[in-house]
Amino acid sequence: MASKSKRAGMARELNLSKTFLYWTIAVFIIKLGIIFRMEGLNAGSGKSVYLVDGAWLGADGENYLTGYYALIRDGIFSPESILSYWPAGYPLLILFLSIFGKSWVLTTLSIVQSIVFSYAGYFFAKQLCKTRLKKFAYLTLLLILFNPTLSLSSIVVGYESLTASGLLVCLGLVIRSFVEKDNKKSVRYLIICSVIFGLLAFVQPRLILIGLFINMIWILVWKGIKGSALLIALTVAITLFFPATLIYRNNQAIGINSISTNLGVTMNIGAGDNATGGYIEEGYGVDCQLSGNPSQQDNQRVGCVLNWYLGNPIKAAELFYNKSIYFWSPWYGPLANGTMARNPWLTINPLKDIATTQDGFNLVYGGFGKVVSWLWLIGGLTLLLYGYFTLWRQNSLERFIGNLAMVAVTTSWLITLFTIGDHRFRVPLMGLSLFLQAIGLKTLFKGGKAPIVDGPSLR
Repeated sequence: MASKSKRAGMARELNLSKTFLYWTIAVFIIKLGIIFRMEGLNAGSGKSVYLVDGAWLGADGENYLTGYYALIRDGIFSPESILSYWPAGYPLLILFLSIFGKSWVLTTLSIVQSIVFSYAGYFFAKQLCKTRLKKFAYLTLLLILFNPTLSLSSIVVGYESLTASGLLVCLGLVIRSFVEKDNKKSVRYLIICSVIFGLLAFVQPRLILIGLFINMIWILVWKGIKGSALLIALTVAITLFFPATLIYRNNQAIGINSISTNLGVTMNIGAGDNATGGYIEEGYGVDCQLSGNPSQQDNQRVGCVLNWYLGNPIKAAELFYNKSIYFWSPWYGPLANGTMARNPWLTINPLKDIATTQDGFNLVYGGFGKVVSWLWLIGGLTLLLYGYFTLWRQNSLERFIGNLAMVAVTTSWLITLFTIGDHRFRVPLMGLSLFLQAIGLKTLFKGGKAPIVDGPSLR
C-alpha cells in the first residue's frame, strides 16, 4: 500500500510539473510574439512607448545603451563617464550578448531575459511541489507568470527582470538542498547561488546585501555556527568577485576604485530639509564639502547624508515613512511615486485610458482614486504579511522559506529608506513577494487554515 501511495504521489507531482511547464512555455511563446512585433508599435493614443530594436526602454534604458555603445567603440575599459557613474555590469551584459549579432542585440536581450524569467518561475514552483507547500505552488506560478508588470519586465532594457529571476532560482536551490539532504549537492547549490548573487550584484550592486544575507542564513541553519566559517568565506569570495571586476574595470578606465559613483548622489536626493523622499529636480540634498576624485566625492556625500540623518531624527522618520509609501505604491494613480512611467503594463492599463478625459482624471486622481490606491497598497502589504505569518506558524522548512523571502523583501525596503523611495525598486523582489501573497491569498480562501500537506522537514 505504501509503495502504491508513493507511486501515486510521484505521478501527481509529475503531472503537476507538466502543467507548470505547459503554462510556462505558453507564456514564453506569447512574449516571443510581443518581442517580434514591438518594432514600430505605439500606444493607442499615438504616443511613443519607448521601443528600440526589439526591446522596451526602461527607466534607465538610454543610460545602458549609451554605456553599451561606448563599450563597442572603446572596449571594456572605455573611459565614458556613464560607465563609472552607473554600474557598468548591465551594459557589459549587452556587450556579451552582441556576439550573437550587434544588429539584433536588444532582441536577443529580450529573448534571453524572457527565457531566464520563465525558467526561474517554473523552477521555483517545481521546488515548492517537493515541500509541504505543494498546494500553493500552482497559484504562485500563475501569479508570477501573469503579473503584467513583473512578467513584461523581461522585455525591458533594465536589470529588474534578471534580478527577480535570480532570486527565485536561488530560493528554489535552497529549498532543493533541504529536500535532498545531500551535503555534496548542497555545496554545489551554494556555489551556484553565490555565482548568481554575484552576477545580480554585477548588474545592480544594491543586491549584494540580499545575496550575502540569504547565503549566510542558509549556511548557518544547514551547518550550524561551528561548521559555517569555511562555507561563509567561500560564498562571500564568490559573490564579491563579480562586482569586484567592475572596480577593476573602473580603475583601468579612469583610475578610481569604485563600482560606481552614483550612490552618494542618490542618497542625497532623498535627504535634506527640502527632500520629499522621492525624486525632485532641485533644492534637495545636504551641504557637503567635496574634494578629490569622483569616487572620493561619492563617499563624502554618503557620509554627509548619514550624519544628517543622525542629526535630524524627526525629519528622517518623516522621510522614511514617505519612502516606504513610495516603495509600496501602485504603478499608476494618485499614490504612485517612482520611475515606472515606462512600465509596459501602463500602455494597456484601463485606468490610464480613463484618465485621458477630465472627468476620468478627476475619478482616478480624486478622492475615490485615493481610497482605491490606499486599499491596493494596504491590501497588498497585508496579504504579504499574512502569508509570511502563515509560514511562520509552520515551524519547519516552510518557516525557513518564508524567512528567506522576507529577508530579501525587507532588506531591499531598508536600503530604500536610505536612498530614494521608488516603486521600481521593488520589482526585483516581486517574485518573492507574490509567493508570500499567494500563501496569504489561498490561506484566506481556506478560512484561515493553510492547506499544508506532508513533506520534508528542515532537519
